[in-house]
Amino acid sequence: MNFLFVKSLAYSLQRINCVKAEYKAMVRTTFLTLIASLTLSINAHAAASTDSDDGYTAPETLFAPSAQEKKDFPPLALNSQILFQVLSAEIALRRNQPETAYQTYLSLLQDTHDPRMAERATEIALSMQNAPKALTATRLWCQYAPHSKRAVQLKTILLVVNGKLDEARPMLVEELKKVPAANRNNAILSLQVLISRSPNPIAGLHLLQSLLKNDMQRAETNFALARQQINAGEKPKAAKSLKKALKLRPDFESAALLLAQLGVTERQEALNIVRAFVDKNPKAQKARLLLAQLYLANNQLSAARQELQAYLRQDPDDLSTLMTLASIELQLKQYDKAEQYLRRYLRAAQEQKNPNVEQAYLDLAQIALEKKDEALAQQWLEKISTSNSQSLSVQITLAQLLAKAGKVDAARQRLAELNAADPNAQALIALADSNILFAAQRYAEAEKQLEKAYQAFPNEPSLLYDYAMAAEKNGHYELMEKLINKLMKLQPDNPNSYNALGFSLADRGIRLEEAHTLLLKASTLSPKDPFIMDSLGWVKYRLGDAQQAISLLREAYQLQPNAEIGAHLGEILWMQNQREQAKQIWQDAQKLDAGNETLKKTLQRFQFTP
Repeated sequence: MNFLFVKSLAYSLQRINCVKAEYKAMVRTTFLTLIASLTLSINAHAAASTDSDDGYTAPETLFAPSAQEKKDFPPLALNSQILFQVLSAEIALRRNQPETAYQTYLSLLQDTHDPRMAERATEIALSMQNAPKALTATRLWCQYAPHSKRAVQLKTILLVVNGKLDEARPMLVEELKKVPAANRNNAILSLQVLISRSPNPIAGLHLLQSLLKNDMQRAETNFALARQQINAGEKPKAAKSLKKALKLRPDFESAALLLAQLGVTERQEALNIVRAFVDKNPKAQKARLLLAQLYLANNQLSAARQELQAYLRQDPDDLSTLMTLASIELQLKQYDKAEQYLRRYLRAAQEQKNPNVEQAYLDLAQIALEKKDEALAQQWLEKISTSNSQSLSVQITLAQLLAKAGKVDAARQRLAELNAADPNAQALIALADSNILFAAQRYAEAEKQLEKAYQAFPNEPSLLYDYAMAAEKNGHYELMEKLINKLMKLQPDNPNSYNALGFSLADRGIRLEEAHTLLLKASTLSPKDPFIMDSLGWVKYRLGDAQQAISLLREAYQLQPNAEIGAHLGEILWMQNQREQAKQIWQDAQKLDAGNETLKKTLQRFQFTP
């Protein structure tokens, strides 16, 4: 069995839909095309480590009956009775009666002993997404065409899909033996994708472990086991398997990213493994990119930037790296650096004839507005096509940029003119409108807008969070807590909800122990988030632990220089009689964002002027 065939075919079981017109041609085309695109689905569905073979098309002979298989065809004369039944079955299909067609072909099989009737019945059962009936037909296909490798392959797949793993096991063992050494890693990954279709994930895990017991020194084996362990609900064992995969191959991107997704502790372990490998192998570019991805996932922007800059020295025209660096600099408000990366991106994209430049135009427009150059911003925005697939996003961004230029009402009018029918689009527009009001410190209006949006989308996490923040700004603390508690139930692993409520309590100087507990929870979920570190430092200060507060805030400010963090750090330093340091921090924070509301209020309270 070609295990690439296995994986794509298993995937196709979920994709083939019932057909009305041109049923036969469509089913075969859809079914076989999914198999033919096998190498593409490796990357999309098996997270294989090899490069994608874009454009691969399997030869038609892969799906046609072999010469050996044709020996099983009976010497059958096409008489009027057979022709009538075939036409009758195909007409039933056109009338959306696949069950009738299925039974007709099985009846024809009994009369003719022609395996092609069983093959057609199998196709019809697959189109109905009826795995048991497909297995029944495929068993008959194998019975009447004992030389058909296609029938055996499909029977094996359907045994797995139907949960008959013990029966499938010997066939899988035999087929694994036939896999060339050069293809074994991909076959292992494909095998796991097939086994994951079984209705019993624990039994599937045991089968996979049995089949791969002699391949445990392969990184792909441990990665495949980890995915199946996750399916079986065994996350601690999955983490162990992924760590082993990374020890065997530290630049294994899929393994590192999957480990990072399992939890905060696992993400840090993935970081440590890849960091150690890059330190020993500084020219390992793929591993360095992976390390940057992990830093970004952990919100360590400065560390990610450092790795990406090192990568760029080896490949100065890499588009993805240029765009990611530009995004980081934008978040850090380093607009000149961001603009340099974006202009480099555009030049490289033009040389490489890459049409994906819309986001670069948007970012450059944003930078121009930050620099108060509205004319230049307009030039960049005019380059963006109105027929772009992200047209809604473009229009929302344009409205946000208008708002940043002080044209809040014009921005809101632009959003109001976006007549979106899709509920998700409506939610995005509502969020954008409230964010514009929020940034303009029109908190009462923002809360009213979000209240309306909340009525329409009561379980949308982003709306819940923004609504809570607007309520908090308006002093509606009871509503804020109600919304945040709902968000915690919807997303118990979202650190932002714990951070929001914990900081609100700490900032108001109430229920400090509860605030501390909430912020410790947020920190556990995202230990290197500078804003959570800021909140935790703030509550520790309120609880009387000024030294620990200063330590946390210094680290947060170093990770991400931010005016609000600077305001808090400066205040604590000032109160600890470290006033020269406080003044310096406040001056630096003003350079970052002189309009920051928290910073302005802090400086007013302490009557500080630079």
